[in-house]
Amino acid sequence: MAKKNPNEEPKVWVTALKLVIGLIVIVGGIGLVLWYAKDLDNGGSKLPGQDQWGISHDSPVRMKR
Repeated sequence: MAKKNPNEEPKVWVTALKLVIGLIVIVGGIGLVLWYAKDLDNGGSKLPGQDQWGISHDSPVRMKR
């Protein structure tokens, strides 16, 4: 059996594979955190519903009948 030279650099495809796997882990981790965070209630204000009433929704122009 031939002994490996400790100064030998790893093959290019091994380095490329490690980079791709690292990128997948990083992107997947960020996606998982965002997916989890979208359902958290952080105490922010709620969007108003559709049935709004009051002076803020009255037209400033008088209706001419």
